[in-house]
Amino acid sequence: MAALPHGMLLVTGPTGSGKTTTVYAALSEVNNGIEKIVTIEDPVEYELSGVLQVPVNERKGLTFARGLRAILRHDPDRILVGEIRDAETAEIAVQSALTGHQVLTTVHANSVFDVTGRFKHFGLDMFGFMAALNGVIVQRLVRCLCRHCLTTRPTTPREAQWFASLDLPVPEAMPHPAGCPHCDRVGYSGRRVIAEVHAIDDGFRDLVTTGAPVSALRDHVYRQGATTLSRLSADLVNRHETSAEEIKRVVGW
Repeated sequence: MAALPHGMLLVTGPTGSGKTTTVYAALSEVNNGIEKIVTIEDPVEYELSGVLQVPVNERKGLTFARGLRAILRHDPDRILVGEIRDAETAEIAVQSALTGHQVLTTVHANSVFDVTGRFKHFGLDMFGFMAALNGVIVQRLVRCLCRHCLTTRPTTPREAQWFASLDLPVPEAMPHPAGCPHCDRVGYSGRRVIAEVHAIDDGFRDLVTTGAPVSALRDHVYRQGATTLSRLSADLVNRHETSAEEIKRVVGW
């Protein structure tokens, strides 16, 4: 989706879920030195070679919206907007995506359904927004278990219920963080992303623009084969990459 020539790619999740890192990674993948890429950020977190990066400076009047308007006058091929915080920025970003630019951006929302609600709350024309939207990535960051002190413990009834609700075999034992000198006694070392990747199709666009309920949106999205955060989380626990406690803290079950 990051390689498409125009449209909007949204990365969403709570604060600290790695959204900015993901959009930077996507931009780096398509940065071939041929196309003109401009970013507007608050602040600029990574320096990207061959990319014009503009920091927001609200004290001097350079907001996301004003900076984005100025960027469009340079006729870029791809635009990274650090975060959509208000209706004005959202409107300009959507118009940019509709007029032949590719826009990568982030927004605070917990699911693909919350994203549509958020932009509806901004007062945007939902037909235009959905026409511009290529895809939504919903992500979380979880801590990885330390490989030096990984242990197991019996599965609790509540954990067994969680696996059963996902139609997965219930494991007899769960990975458990013990703690050792390698991980400063916390039992975890490093982090990894869990991400739902949603390519927006015409069926989803039709449902949103006709005001369908969230239950209908959910049925459509997961009928298309998207894997839920819960299912991805359970797979990580099964592979002993993280713990059920960490999943409950970050994703919930």
